[in-house]
Amino acid sequence: MEKKKTSIERVMETSIGLKRTMSTSSAIMVGVGGTIGTGLFLSSGDVISTAGPGGAIVMYLIGGLIIYLMTSCLGELSAAMPVAGSLQAYSTEFISPAMGFTIGWVNWSGGAITITAQIVASAIIMEDILPGTPTWLWIVIFAVILFGVNFLDAKVFGQVSFWVSSLKVIMIAAFAIVGVALLFGAGEGEAIGLSNYTDNGGLFPTGLAGMGAVFLSSFYAYAGTEVVASTAGELKDAKKIPKMINLTIAILIGATVLSIAIVAAILPWQEASLSGSPFVYAFRHAGLNSAALIVNIIVLTSALTSGNYFTYACARYLWSMAKFNQAPKICAKTSKKGVPVIALCVSMLFALIGILSEFFAADTVYKVIIWYIGGANIFMYSVICICQYRFRKRYIAEGGKVEDLPYKVPFFPLVPIAGVAAFAIMLIVTIMDPSERVAMAFCAVCYVLTYIIAYFYTKKHDVTAANLDL
Repeated sequence: MEKKKTSIERVMETSIGLKRTMSTSSAIMVGVGGTIGTGLFLSSGDVISTAGPGGAIVMYLIGGLIIYLMTSCLGELSAAMPVAGSLQAYSTEFISPAMGFTIGWVNWSGGAITITAQIVASAIIMEDILPGTPTWLWIVIFAVILFGVNFLDAKVFGQVSFWVSSLKVIMIAAFAIVGVALLFGAGEGEAIGLSNYTDNGGLFPTGLAGMGAVFLSSFYAYAGTEVVASTAGELKDAKKIPKMINLTIAILIGATVLSIAIVAAILPWQEASLSGSPFVYAFRHAGLNSAALIVNIIVLTSALTSGNYFTYACARYLWSMAKFNQAPKICAKTSKKGVPVIALCVSMLFALIGILSEFFAADTVYKVIIWYIGGANIFMYSVICICQYRFRKRYIAEGGKVEDLPYKVPFFPLVPIAGVAAFAIMLIVTIMDPSERVAMAFCAVCYVLTYIIAYFYTKKHDVTAANLDL
């Protein structure tokens, strides 16, 4: 009689086909580079102007704590089952094929829209650098660049990602040094000190209402942390996944909170907005227009690299769904270098809806994109915590020992439960804001319809019998 396969064996056997050529350092920088982008450099202006300086710092700290809960759960799953398209694969195995189908398509569409967000944001930044140039032209140029880079194999892509992301982190560190110097009077202006923390209403000028209104936007700065897990299927040394996860989240929280604290100290909160980067306005406010141009270039680079990493991830998400019979099988085809080319093409075509922003208000389109991504992340990250909880229970039931897991969620089951509770609170707070209630309702309708389609699809095509041995 054939031995019954464990959950880990099922997931791993279904998700084969990519080549393991990426180094751990490259994977860390894929996670960092894929996350640090317009959520920090552009939409942080809206967060500061709505919540005030102290409110912005607190909300980014809360966002970092919540993302840590999710990332810990994802770390245990990825270390035990290092596969590409991990969110969809885990949801299929530990909840249901219908949920895996739903998570896969929501994750892919959210990732593809993130590519759009980064391309649109890059076009907005280019209008600030070169006033009068058409938005659509920059959208086309940037889309072609992202598409071309992603034809590279995982090893080369990882090496490029490492150096570009390292440059991004170095630039953030340089910004912090220059920002602190400005606070103490460096340059032509007077010392700013902490006056922007104490004047104009103090740290929390808009109170809890203002902080609640930016719950999604501040959380969006960390959107994409799960991208680091998409590298698991191509990581050369899968045993180093715990290190990869921990370093990624530590760098992200540290860089984000430090940057926001400095920007909020330099720039009066009323002058921040979504029409440009608050980092740029901070330098202009201090009289350093030439430095503002440099920061604009840094922001542009960050947006493009973040879009590049999501292009990489979306191709892997769609590839994984095809492997699980939840997307057209042609999307599972790879090139000789192991690149899922068909999935890449489909992802980029979907992402090009960003061209619509030329015919509508670019700022409005960008903000709607943020809402959709934020709603998708609340949904997906909650499912990740549930998957980890169910994985640990089933792992023990199948005879596994917790001490043998390469990465263990601390304080189990408190962390996954706290994660789900945190995302539920985030959803409630977001719905309480009338300006975001419609966005959440729209997202909910999309997810429910996707699940209904997924339910009947998996029943009709007998996905359960094909992929699960339960």
